[in-house]
Amino acid sequence: MKLTITLIFTVISACWSTAIQFPTYTSELYQNLVSKSENNDITLNFSNSVITEIGQNFISSPLITYLNLTENYITNIDRGAFDKLPNLKQLYLSNNRLNSRSILNFGDHEELQILILNNATGELAHLQQSFYITISDKYPSLKILSLSKNDIESIHVTNYNPFPKLEILDLSENYLWSINFNNLLSNNLYFLDLHNNSLDSFSHNQLDKLITLNLDNNKFDYITRSMYSLSIAGLKSLLYFSVSNNRINSIDSSAFRDNNDLLYLNLSRNVLSSLYPEVFLNLPNLEVLDLSENILYSFPRILKEMQITILYLYGNYIKELTPQIFENMPKLKKLLLGDNKILEIDVSSFNGLSSLEELDLSKNKLYFLPEGWTKSLVSLKYLDLSNNQFASLESLSLMNNLSLTEVYLMMNPLEYLNVSYFENLPQNLTINLMNNSSFTKWGERTV
Repeated sequence: MKLTITLIFTVISACWSTAIQFPTYTSELYQNLVSKSENNDITLNFSNSVITEIGQNFISSPLITYLNLTENYITNIDRGAFDKLPNLKQLYLSNNRLNSRSILNFGDHEELQILILNNATGELAHLQQSFYITISDKYPSLKILSLSKNDIESIHVTNYNPFPKLEILDLSENYLWSINFNNLLSNNLYFLDLHNNSLDSFSHNQLDKLITLNLDNNKFDYITRSMYSLSIAGLKSLLYFSVSNNRINSIDSSAFRDNNDLLYLNLSRNVLSSLYPEVFLNLPNLEVLDLSENILYSFPRILKEMQITILYLYGNYIKELTPQIFENMPKLKKLLLGDNKILEIDVSSFNGLSSLEELDLSKNKLYFLPEGWTKSLVSLKYLDLSNNQFASLESLSLMNNLSLTEVYLMMNPLEYLNVSYFENLPQNLTINLMNNSSFTKWGERTV
């Protein structure tokens, strides 16, 4: 028998709404867990019910497994409030007005697997400003815990490892500045979200299974292997790591020595001016590297072949592309170099990039490209040269054997179009000249 009063799954996406910038498939890690249900489940939905307080033993039933109390005015939850729900597995308390003493202070629970408390303090959080919470109870079956948007400053744990089976933890959008993860996290954790806090150091025990770590919008200054800074040493299973919009100005050459399986690395919106070539030496499986919006003056020469398919370098201070700078990235498909200061590109800069499909060189200072610069770009389809200094099509030095389908040339001081040059361009090429709406299809010989 399956009795459903109101399906809880209709509110899950609203309860779990973080601003993670990882690839979308990382969110599937928790969605797969949430979507698992059993045949004899009873779901109770008390959302938007104007409930103000949850008293002791307010409901008694061994059959209830899902309980939704979101979007209410709950200010207090008594200890033992859920003791008479011995088989409760999912509990949702987001968007309420709990005082700090009521968060995670309703008593132990043996079977609870998913606990969502996003914005559970509501407007009171802004009145109280930041506060700390104490975790003294045990949740031996808990797998997902979300405490996002509660203005939490610190977390105190009185009993070691209160969540021995925890797999997903979201503490994003709080005011955390210090936290002892060694007393809080379990070795089963594979998803940790700490974006939008005030952390300037990150130390941890051996999180052997951690796959995803989000540290965006904090106050980290550098990445080293020291426990007194930002360190991901020992995180050997890490696949997705993002530390965007911090204050990182340096990265030790051995910072990623233990992270050989890393697939996604986001270092964007920091203040990196240079990088050691050895930084990426131990990342042979890296597929996406984001270094956009730093103050890099050059891109470091990669010392050995990598699997990178997408490289973001836009919004830096790069002035030139040196010979064969990307030669150890033969699988590169997307390269974004827009909004730099590039004045010169060597004829061999893109050698070896036979898989490259998209190249963005917009918002630079280019006025010509050397003859033969596209020799290796046999798969190139999209080329953005908008907002540069090109005065003629000849200065692009494009070859007619390219697979180009789109070229963007808006915001260039083009003075004339030489009709005889049409024969040197790919037959089905579309060149966008103005505001993405005015274009010329050279394959159709239209001017």
